[in-house]
Amino acid sequence: MAMIALITTLFKTAALGIDMHFTYSTDILTQARLWLQTVRLIFSRRTLEAWEVPTNNSMSANPGFLMAAHHGGLALRRQDFDVLAVGAKADLVVWNGDSPSLLGWDDPVAAVILHANVGDIEHVVVDGIFKKRDGKLTVQNYPAIQGRFLQSAHRIQQVWKDTPLPVVEGQFSSGFNYALADTADTLRGSGDGYGETFL
Repeated sequence: MAMIALITTLFKTAALGIDMHFTYSTDILTQARLWLQTVRLIFSRRTLEAWEVPTNNSMSANPGFLMAAHHGGLALRRQDFDVLAVGAKADLVVWNGDSPSLLGWDDPVAAVILHANVGDIEHVVVDGIFKKRDGKLTVQNYPAIQGRFLQSAHRIQQVWKDTPLPVVEGQFSSGFNYALADTADTLRGSGDGYGETFL
């Protein structure tokens, strides 16, 4: 019950972010979709646990879209984000409505939140300047930037690979005991398909 109350409060006031993509997805769209699905699961579970079938959708695509877009501006106390108005920040994302993911949808918000991916983005305009145009990045000297990024990423990943994992036993700092969570078994027969990197 407390978790449902917390989530109800959060999605009315919170914005979504991507943090670091070493841990999470690299795009806000995926974060919005995960949030939407998680809220639907948690809110519907209470009804299902009472052996009843929900007759409504506990969160529509609209709040997910607002959390990914407009609420980010509000979190920064910027009223000029995610609005089409004179004097507003000239940042735009244009989706290709003819892409296979979006084709045939009447509701553009539902199409983007439920079905789009970053490959469906046709143009990105920041401060009135194209950063992506006709599906391609316009960043000057992008191959050099990409090369420096990859060097840095490989160096950081190697540090983590060379660092032994801590022995986790006893109690967490909160006083609760450590315990193994269940893992998904996706293979028939021996083995579980979990992999060696544990990502």
